[in-house]
Parts: sequence; C-alpha cells; structure tokens
Amino acid sequence: MPDKMQQIGDRIHFNREPDHLRVEITQGISRRKESIFFAWLVALFVSFSAFCWYWFNSPEQSSDRIFFAVGAAFVMFFIVRYGKVFLWRKIGREILTIEKDVLVIKNAFGKRGKEERFDTQQIRKFGVIPYDFTKFGQFMDRAFWEMGGETMGFEHRNAKIRFGKQLEDKEVKQIARVIEKGLVEIPKRYRKSQKND
Repeated sequence: MPDKMQQIGDRIHFNREPDHLRVEITQGISRRKESIFFAWLVALFVSFSAFCWYWFNSPEQSSDRIFFAVGAAFVMFFIVRYGKVFLWRKIGREILTIEKDVLVIKNAFGKRGKEERFDTQQIRKFGVIPYDFTKFGQFMDRAFWEMGGETMGFEHRNAKIRFGKQLEDKEVKQIARVIEKGLVEIPKRYRKSQKND
C-alpha cells in the first residue's frame, strides 16, 4: 500500500487528498480462526470424498446410491460456499473511492472485482448501521465464516447500499466520519472547479 495510507485498527487503511479519498478494508482473520476455518474445509472435503466413494461403489439402482449422490451434492454446496469465504479472508478487500462526484465501492478478490458506482448527489442517510448482538441474524452475519455483517450504509435513489464488513464499533465510527466528510467536501470542490473553468 502507498506510504500515504493512514490506518485505523488492523484492517482499515485510507488515503485522503483534497480531491480524492481511497479506503481499503482488508478481510483477514486471526491465525487461530483461519486454522479452524481451514480444518472445517478439510473435514468437508473428506466427507465429500467419502460420499463420492460410496456413491460410485454402491450397487446400480440401489437407494444407497441415490442417498450418497444427494449427500455428495449437499456437501459440495458447502465446500463451494465456504471455500469462497476462505478465499475472501485470504485475499479479499473492500475498496471505496470518492473522486469528483462519484463514490465507487468494489469487493475485490486480489485485483479482481465488480465496481458499483454511485452519484454522490443521490446519496442520502449515510451512517453507521447499529448492531444488536441479541438478534440471531445479525450475530450470525458477523461470524468469521460468513461474508456479511456490513457496518455502514446509505440510500441511493431507491436502493439501500451496505458495506464495511464486520468492523469493530470504534473502527467503524472513525472511518465513517472520514467518509462522510469526503462525501461533502470532495464533490463540492469538484463542482466549484467546474464552475471556474
């Protein structure tokens, strides 16, 4: 990352210039959690292999063959799902940039990822999403084996946009102030420079 990047906590890096803001939120987890996650994936793969072995070695037309085929498909679903999350934890980043009058959010796996662009003049109600750990859905969203748990959001036209996955309260409040300030100052400076040209 560039030397100009400032840091909030372990996961948030940002660079604020008068006409530009770039925020990067890495998705890494502790080594202990990563080891647990990897062991879970290995266990799923072993289960998948066992289901496949019994599937191919069961007698033709037997109900066992169907059971093991369905079991293999079921386990494969979880391997794909959690494999993607594990990869996200290893190389994933949320990247937010504000430039001119556009806010861009990108979920990047390494350098690859789809960008979403938002007109800053259409952004309303930007802020921190309150977290209630007593609500099971919100609690599970913030589990390290999930990709959810967004902590900031705003309304853009008729859509609710969320980002900032699984950040701590203290971190999210600090970076939310930086982003909110950027959303006001950077487009204002850009529009002023356009009038002066």
